[in-house]
Amino acid sequence: MSQEHQDPDLNALSDEGGRIVAEELDILRRIQERLDREAQNAPGQIEDLDAQLIELRDALAEAKEEDQASLVEQMHQVAALSRTRGQGRDAPVDPKNPYFGHLRLREAKSKRLRDVLVGKRTLLDDGDGLSIVDWRNAPVSRLYYRYEEDDEYEEEFDARSLEGTVMVRRSVAVMESSLRRVSAPQGTFVSDRRGRWRDAVGAAKPMLEGGVGTAVRVPQGQLGVHSDDDQPRADKHLQEITALIDKEQFNLITQPESGIVLIQGGAGSGKTTVALHRVAYLAYQDRRRFAPAKMLIMVFNEALVEYIRHVLPSLGIDGVPVTTYRKWSTQLLRKLKLRIPISHIDGVPDAVSRFKKHPVVLRMIDDRIGWQLEEAEELLKKRLGERAGAEAAFAVWQRNADLPPVVRAERTLDQIKADPSIPGPARAAAETALRTIRDDLRDVCDDWLELMTDSEALRTALREYAPGAFNDADVATIVRWCAAKAELDEEPEAEEERDEEEAEERAESTIDSEPAPPKGEAEPDEDGEAEAPPPRTRMGHHTVGLDPEDDAILLRLLQRKYGGLFLGGKRFEYEHIVIDEAQDLAPIEVRVLLDCATDGQSVTIAGDRAQKMIFDNGFVDWPQLLGDAGLPHVAIQPLKITYRSTRQVMELSRFVLGPLHSPEDALIAREGAPVGYYQFGDTGEAVAFLAEALRALMQREPTASCALVTRYPQQADVYHDALRIAEVPKLRRVGRQDFSFTPGIDVTDIRQVKGLEFDYVVLLDPTIQNYPEVVESRHLLHIGATRAAHQLWLVCSGPPSKLIPEDLIVASLE
Repeated sequence: MSQEHQDPDLNALSDEGGRIVAEELDILRRIQERLDREAQNAPGQIEDLDAQLIELRDALAEAKEEDQASLVEQMHQVAALSRTRGQGRDAPVDPKNPYFGHLRLREAKSKRLRDVLVGKRTLLDDGDGLSIVDWRNAPVSRLYYRYEEDDEYEEEFDARSLEGTVMVRRSVAVMESSLRRVSAPQGTFVSDRRGRWRDAVGAAKPMLEGGVGTAVRVPQGQLGVHSDDDQPRADKHLQEITALIDKEQFNLITQPESGIVLIQGGAGSGKTTVALHRVAYLAYQDRRRFAPAKMLIMVFNEALVEYIRHVLPSLGIDGVPVTTYRKWSTQLLRKLKLRIPISHIDGVPDAVSRFKKHPVVLRMIDDRIGWQLEEAEELLKKRLGERAGAEAAFAVWQRNADLPPVVRAERTLDQIKADPSIPGPARAAAETALRTIRDDLRDVCDDWLELMTDSEALRTALREYAPGAFNDADVATIVRWCAAKAELDEEPEAEEERDEEEAEERAESTIDSEPAPPKGEAEPDEDGEAEAPPPRTRMGHHTVGLDPEDDAILLRLLQRKYGGLFLGGKRFEYEHIVIDEAQDLAPIEVRVLLDCATDGQSVTIAGDRAQKMIFDNGFVDWPQLLGDAGLPHVAIQPLKITYRSTRQVMELSRFVLGPLHSPEDALIAREGAPVGYYQFGDTGEAVAFLAEALRALMQREPTASCALVTRYPQQADVYHDALRIAEVPKLRRVGRQDFSFTPGIDVTDIRQVKGLEFDYVVLLDPTIQNYPEVVESRHLLHIGATRAAHQLWLVCSGPPSKLIPEDLIVASLE
């Protein structure tokens, strides 16, 4: 297993470099000869790991979200050749990448020298003086992560104290069985594909450079671009920009107080900051109308909630509610007291979730209410019959046609009851019919169930409004899942017939008398005004659990039937609403929020079509979302200047977006450090590289914020645990958006960082397995990259994603 079947050429190296590389080549040769012997003796132990990874990668690309964690874990086990303890002989060392670190230790007591290689598999010394230890498990591997060359060490191993000196500490890159790089305190030495070695200097050395308008070169593996003149903030909260806003931002902030403003801007263009300053501007202009409690800021996740809460006091608007849609809708439904348990079910099938977010549901709600009103008219006509005064009673119903359905039924009932000109029999018949109509219209819980469980109505609506979006199997899944939520005690037809019989009996007994209030209707209070009763349900014997997407459907049904949401007899509404990251809300959720605005409809909508994180909500583009939400004529206001990320970061993110990027959008961003790409053969090798860089960063820039971002939470656990063992300071594992926004290093996954900003971002393992060439990966990788304000690194310990520019990868290998 020679250097790509060619003799290495060391002539271009310095004497010291030649000695070090020759030594490492000899060690690699000896290890590979031993692995060859073991493979011949036990060929069945060598597994086709590449085939397993490809199979798992393909499965991951098509897997549901709930299945992805186990697949990622399997991929990690295969890719890392994880150790099998207590089950016979260990799996073999991978000959293509047997180790990545080299330690030479001199023990304090015996003065004995020994070479220890650090890799992803254990290989015991068989007498040739070489051994490989597993970086995750072997206690001695901690020396590699915690100590530098010439450091004296003292560690407790299995209740024994070991002391000595680290004589040699080198990191090596073995790729496809060939030694390609050696990094030591004496220098970094690299080989090209023809086996020619040279000292890495200048651009060939993995250095970071940049800063605002400057170019500062720093030592290998060092994060950081701040100079001594910089004044970094000790906290990492969103900064107030009042003195820095540009003309476009100012125009958006100072839009008239009524009307809807939609801000489209790329990552780091200031959408959220402008929206918050608009809230402050409106409050300053009219503090009585735009009091903090009368405004609402709706954001994508809990991390953004915490992020924004810290900037509002500096803008003079402390007390404005900041929340997520799910938390807001859940609390609101509980206050509305629908007589069903407001608890959510996990594991909703994809077809069900996608359907309930689809714009077709808005059309189906409208159609259902239209059908109910037609049925109401038919019932009213039938009950009135040819009685004297029937036309006058029906005319009252028609005069109220512009009112919301439930209000229309209640208003018509009150007016007919109070109209002495309508003869008693006609009045009694109308009252009976209108009570039935009112109660049926109030029954939003039955509406909710029937919308999802009438398969024929579902198919009809989908054919008309969403052809091709759902197939027969999807419809069957939707009906089956939703029908399982309620065990009806009797058939709907039988229940309806019973209601009609009861209504007829009431009609006969109340022809000439004042009818008693129907069950559930509130009595007048001390002021003589009746509080609106809670929406009627027939759920007394039903077992109901809500899907997260049901909140918006129930709220929209209430809005359409009552003309809004009412608490304590008063309409629940806001004077101004901010909807941030609107592209990740479903059209029905946006519509619910818009209908919670007062008549002036003072609303700020902010978002970026390139930063989608929810991929089954029906969002395609702003015109489509606005049309579905009932706002077809709202103008889109663009923000074109990128303030957060550098030109280099934005150029990478545009490549990642590919066809999703709008080519007419000009790139206006400040200069900065080049994006760094670093390829490693194993996670342990990447950890060693990162640990050194991060320790130096925290020592040099104690106020810096750095995010290490993986694709999946399980991968973040692995990196966090390894970096903790390597004693990286200020290290935090963020798993539930619980960012502290203080200086330090946050290890998290990509779904946690939406909308946030960090000084430095390291995307961990942007591999072909984690980011296949699909639309979802383009959005997620773009979101991760554009969290960086100053520098971006891509640290990869596997085959790189096709979404990473080829020239960036090639440059890192030369």
